[in-house]
Amino acid sequence: MSKFSLDLINPKLLFTSSRAIAALRPAVIAFLVSQGTQLSGGVATPISFCNVLFVGNLCAAIAVGFWFKFPTIVNDFKILEKKVIFGLFINGCLAALLSALIFLGLESTSVTNAVLLSRFGPVLFALAGAFFLGKKITKLELFGFTLILVGILAITLRESMYQLNRGDVLILASAVVYAITALIGKLILSDTCSLAVVVFTRNFVSSVIFFIIASALFGPTHFSDVFSGQLWIVMSIYALIIIVFAQLLWYSALGRLDSRTVGSLASLSPVFGVTYAYFLNGERPSEVQISSFFVIMIGLVISNLGKAKPKQKERDLDKMPEPECSANI
Repeated sequence: MSKFSLDLINPKLLFTSSRAIAALRPAVIAFLVSQGTQLSGGVATPISFCNVLFVGNLCAAIAVGFWFKFPTIVNDFKILEKKVIFGLFINGCLAALLSALIFLGLESTSVTNAVLLSRFGPVLFALAGAFFLGKKITKLELFGFTLILVGILAITLRESMYQLNRGDVLILASAVVYAITALIGKLILSDTCSLAVVVFTRNFVSSVIFFIIASALFGPTHFSDVFSGQLWIVMSIYALIIIVFAQLLWYSALGRLDSRTVGSLASLSPVFGVTYAYFLNGERPSEVQISSFFVIMIGLVISNLGKAKPKQKERDLDKMPEPECSANI
């Protein structure tokens, strides 16, 4: 599908579709972990965070390169200052950490919990933005954030009988990393780097890190298990559609939508994620999860309605890609 044809489609439809596809990622990862041995034809441990995330991030980097043109990315990269290049490297390292935390967290918690707990990341970033960027937070927006935090606390404490679950802690840690990467993007990268450079380096650096880790710990043959049996079919769908295609839809829509619309439509992500967890992973939400879901959704709606109208510079900053494009929940 060409960029021209995407530009002819309603941007709200494109954006909503990108969120619907991206929200599949945690459910598919959990499915791969639970069904990997069967899909691979009996290989004991065909799925690890190294091989899955290496394939996903590498495919995303290659797709972004073809989409925005490799020569253009290289030329944009050459004119950057050393401190900005260092910022891009750190951003890529944090993206790798973000993906690893989410993957490892899903081994010990439900997809539903992961989807809902991940809403802590945008809240934390908004609060950090108010402190570091001087971005105004309205009373209504703050009230919405409070409701989201109440829903998150209910999951982490009530769901686990007031004992912290390892998986929930890892997902919350990933939310902190999300906020840090988003903040780096706003403070260092947004005014100096093109969108193509930021996204390409983020995915490429992440894939290199995962390759080095896996090669050092298990050897290069570790990645051969990704293509065992029928698993390569699922991996192809995961990498090319859930990561790459979702990003292309995202970028095509983002430039034609204001930040308020983006925030409102992005609120649908938990709805998609919880629905996928039910149908793909057979997770039937508990009473606590259902109650928390509605509290968080109300909080998301209120916080988006309460957003102050951004100035032109803030609108431009809000059109930078959010970290969930590469690590997505």
